[in-house]
Amino acid sequence: MSETFDVIVVGAGPAGSSCARRAAELGFSVTVLERSTFPRSKPCGGGLTERSLRLLKGEQTPRRRFDTIEIAFDRHLSLLVSGRETLIATTTRAELDALLLRAATAAGAEVEFGRAVTGLTHEGEGVRVRVGSDSVTARHVVVADGARGAGRRMLGLSPLLMGGGIYVRVFPGSDGLPELPGGRVLFDPTAAKRGYGWVFPKGDHLNIGVFSQCELSARLKRDLDAFVALRGFGAWRSEGPFAFPVPIRRPADALGTDRVLFAGDAAGLVNPVTGEGISAAILSGRLAAEAVSESLDTGQAVSASYTRRIHAEVVPMTDGSRKKGDFVYGLGPGFLKLAARTPVLRAIIAPAWRAATRDNDAFSLTVAGGPLRRRA
Repeated sequence: MSETFDVIVVGAGPAGSSCARRAAELGFSVTVLERSTFPRSKPCGGGLTERSLRLLKGEQTPRRRFDTIEIAFDRHLSLLVSGRETLIATTTRAELDALLLRAATAAGAEVEFGRAVTGLTHEGEGVRVRVGSDSVTARHVVVADGARGAGRRMLGLSPLLMGGGIYVRVFPGSDGLPELPGGRVLFDPTAAKRGYGWVFPKGDHLNIGVFSQCELSARLKRDLDAFVALRGFGAWRSEGPFAFPVPIRRPADALGTDRVLFAGDAAGLVNPVTGEGISAAILSGRLAAEAVSESLDTGQAVSASYTRRIHAEVVPMTDGSRKKGDFVYGLGPGFLKLAARTPVLRAIIAPAWRAATRDNDAFSLTVAGGPLRRRA
């Protein structure tokens, strides 16, 4: 491995691979240092939003595509949201990581597996990166080492605030392939405190999990167990549970230093309401590489260029639903369950839903098992 690069990327996940690909496309010498060996087991729900699919530009990663989402409130109220195009797709992290990494190496990036970074030091016009007893240097470093990566600690920065997710994979017995009625995914905002539950069909199994803005705890495991039982999958064969931290960025959290940038989960760039971070990881990785190029062209500090673009292009994407989500989460799952069970409140929801979707014929509403379709 060469001792000096234009850009060193720490981590080969979606943010790191996307950064490496874009940096190579811009003509930089770039290497990716990844502590694991791929394919790796990476706990992740594996849901791809419309935005993620647009960023992937139709590259074939999803196992399944869905144009209908069920938003279920316990067992008493369901809203069916349908779109003319894919609303969400499901994949596995192993498949997504492999796709993005192949694109990075095809563009000219080097990748070194089993290379755990142990130190980052600013030295003159560059950064020295320690890898065990070895060291390499680069003009710029992009840290994409995940929610609990060591990059922030190495540079003396405060840790990120953490929420968490936990899921199981459930497999059918003699009742056929796992599928939800009508071929859809499901979300339930009553399944966890300040969070929700999900059910994602993955072909040969269902990914069933819960997310919360609160830290990982035994309570979240109990919420998962209750959600699996509620949806009727308690007797199915299962694997897991698999737990993972979800960073929730605060405005004061630094996005970088003089020559080191943070991307994806390492920067806390995750939707604080949904916990979705793949789209922000892909985009922030690309923006990090472009910020390096812009800094070299204009002489502007790379962190300033990157911060400006993140706030213009990524923060609105991740924080756009924060106020509405915080309001709903503030009501609490107990209140939402009560509202779903109360006929008077259910009667209020139906006209409100019709009013909210009056300009879109692609939506339908199901209340307590009986469909109430909005009339054109």
